[in-house]
Amino acid sequence: MTKPFPKTCAPQILLIALSLGFAVNAISPNVQLVHGQGIGIGGKGLGTILTPKETIIFAEIVDSPDKRSKGLMFRQSMAPDRGMLFLFPETGHFSFWMKNTLIPLDILWLDESGTILHLEPNVPICTRKDDQCPKYQSPHKSSQVLELNAGTAEKLGLSVGSQLKVDLPPMSFPY
Repeated sequence: MTKPFPKTCAPQILLIALSLGFAVNAISPNVQLVHGQGIGIGGKGLGTILTPKETIIFAEIVDSPDKRSKGLMFRQSMAPDRGMLFLFPETGHFSFWMKNTLIPLDILWLDESGTILHLEPNVPICTRKDDQCPKYQSPHKSSQVLELNAGTAEKLGLSVGSQLKVDLPPMSFPY
């Protein structure tokens, strides 16, 4: 006859089971732990951007008018290996401003192949309360815009002409 586990052991058993589950997920070839968030490789909601020096940037995908109008507004910070990638349904001259954006940024305009067409480094926050914040725009038509923490482009050696490899998560734009 077997004895049941004492009720006092239940929390320890649950903790062990949860730990084993997390360990399996962490070593799964299809799951990667990024800043405590398990995401599928290639992103489950995050895209990956590979730089020429093989640094990976995990980018939030912004592929709808509502998401594009909000962008990084009101965010206090962004992790050093993160960015925000704006995708557009067609190429055009897309302008960006820093109204209600609380962190300085590098803004990079890309073509459909991931080549950097234009770069605005170290764009400062705008503290104005009206709609007169400066606007930033590429002289070239683009289809994607990448926002990074200010200074990241320089640290990664990115410049006009650099080729980024963009890997979008499933169900991302294009529509």
